[in-house]
Amino acid sequence: MKKITLLALSAIFALSMQAQQNVYLKIDHFLGGNTFAMNTTATNNLGNDFNVTRLQYYIAEIKIVHDGGQVTDVPNKWILVNANATVNELLGSFSITAIEAIKFGIGVEQSYNHLDPASYAMSHPLAPKSPSMHWGWSAGYRFVAMEGNSGASLNQTYEFHALGDANYYTFTIPTSGATVGSNLEITVNADYEKAFYNIDLGSGNNIIHGEVGKAAELLINFSNNVFTSSEGNSAIGIIEDNEPNFAIGPNPSSQSVLVSAEAMNGGSYDLVVTDITGKIVAKSSVKSGGKTQLQFNHQGVYFISILQNGARIKVEKVLIYK
Repeated sequence: MKKITLLALSAIFALSMQAQQNVYLKIDHFLGGNTFAMNTTATNNLGNDFNVTRLQYYIAEIKIVHDGGQVTDVPNKWILVNANATVNELLGSFSITAIEAIKFGIGVEQSYNHLDPASYAMSHPLAPKSPSMHWGWSAGYRFVAMEGNSGASLNQTYEFHALGDANYYTFTIPTSGATVGSNLEITVNADYEKAFYNIDLGSGNNIIHGEVGKAAELLINFSNNVFTSSEGNSAIGIIEDNEPNFAIGPNPSSQSVLVSAEAMNGGSYDLVVTDITGKIVAKSSVKSGGKTQLQFNHQGVYFISILQNGARIKVEKVLIYK
């Protein structure tokens, strides 16, 4: 009997070990429609030309959503991304069958943002770097350091060193990942042209080291606009305070959800509904001061994205039950 029990336990242990798979995060760098390269000219949505001579940023608090909404933390993991270098980072070995999304933040979370960089081994992402990614004990780490030239003849210098606990955001990118050999691989595309969405690089002060103004806008763009999955799913990012209010309900609902837009700036807003895998299941629109009803035929978790002029300004998760 003991022998049978031991054999059964051994089989269960072996199966659990087989269920563990290495999961990698790969980031492909782009600038507009082209593969990223330093000193290449790009143009933002305001028509401002710019190039990039330095681009580094931190990724923190990585979580993997999988197998029906389970969330697995990737503990003690920070990635210092250099846009001029390949990112293919081992996140760890986990019991995961089907990936549904990845979550992470840009920067360093507050609980680690004000610790001494010298306390880490030199190979650690949070250890002292050259050029420096640390602004001092009080301010913490530079979340993003982006430098280059801008202007009609690229004759102006810009430096955006964006930081600050209030500017640390996490966001979700729906993706199913891919099986590569015996590993699971999550590929994220980063288009750094969108880092300067609605940021005027042609005038004003563009030497900015801090946590307000254009530096804050840059970090919002990193959360909302820069990243997509390899399947083309956009990030489910943050909401800006200066945007109109939307009421979405009832939530949960058994069949339909009403989207109401506050009368504020006029115009209309696009509504894009995706399921938990990032697949678009419905599209609609709502006018400022108006209402639109969305119908759902199947139960599950859905995300309603509200966009204006192509920019995402709000995302709401809704639960549909039958």
